[in-house]
Amino acid sequence: MPVGAVGNALSGISSAFARRNVVAHNVANLLTEEVRPLRAQQIERQGGGSRVEVERSETPRQVDLARELVDGEVASVQAKASLRVLDTELDLVGSLLDTFG
Repeated sequence: MPVGAVGNALSGISSAFARRNVVAHNVANLLTEEVRPLRAQQIERQGGGSRVEVERSETPRQVDLARELVDGEVASVQAKASLRVLDTELDLVGSLLDTFG
């Protein structure tokens, strides 16, 4: 079932926040011995939108701070883009209501 622009935007925002939470967890555990970092995988939903699956590393490994910083920035850009989509869609709906209301 298609979710439309609002649904796509909201799922994008939710996915971005889930990805940021993974980054926060990994950075917070940067110096923790035997840490098993998390990894977020964004998956397209059938009909539109996205979701995030979070997996924990099977073995302990060092957190790559550079990767975490890039992943965090990508998630921030995704959240901003999704918010722009939501804002634009709500403006369009408001304009239609003004026109026909």
